[in-house]
Amino acid sequence: MEEKIHIRTHIALTPFEPGDKPNLVLYLNDPVLYRNTLRIPSPYTDADAEQWLNIASENRALYGRTYNWAIRHTEHGVIGGIGAFLRTGVDGHLDEIGYWLGEPFRGQGIATDAARVMCAWLFETRPALVRIEAKVHSDNPASVRVLEKAGFEREGFARKHTIKNGELIDVILMARIRE
Repeated sequence: MEEKIHIRTHIALTPFEPGDKPNLVLYLNDPVLYRNTLRIPSPYTDADAEQWLNIASENRALYGRTYNWAIRHTEHGVIGGIGAFLRTGVDGHLDEIGYWLGEPFRGQGIATDAARVMCAWLFETRPALVRIEAKVHSDNPASVRVLEKAGFEREGFARKHTIKNGELIDVILMARIRE
């Protein structure tokens, strides 16, 4: 069964594949992505890409479907990623998403479209899901705007919520509720 969620004419969400490693290393070695995410290491190495591809494959086998999607361009290959954390399990009422997009593709609405489509797919495939959250570092207004355009609302500000490199980081809680 081919898994593919179309976003635009040349862009779709697809499972990650072993051949994605070069693009993962290329795009994830970005100081902006490193600063705005918790789990992307810097530098991002071939070993990191291999580990991620294994995790994505194992999760796909475990759940019987993809929840960590590659944002794939027909010409450029993988240009980003978006996924669900399955915080309360596949049958839970609450989940969280995270996403990233390679620098050359930012500012074109791709992340907004991916988040919008991902949320619609999550609500469609998980009947018990009523709430999708995203936590954004407070100094990342671009990501807040992506989520707002994708139907999320600001719900709160959590001071000193996260630690990265020994620094306490404030986050903005965003949520989208099933209509």
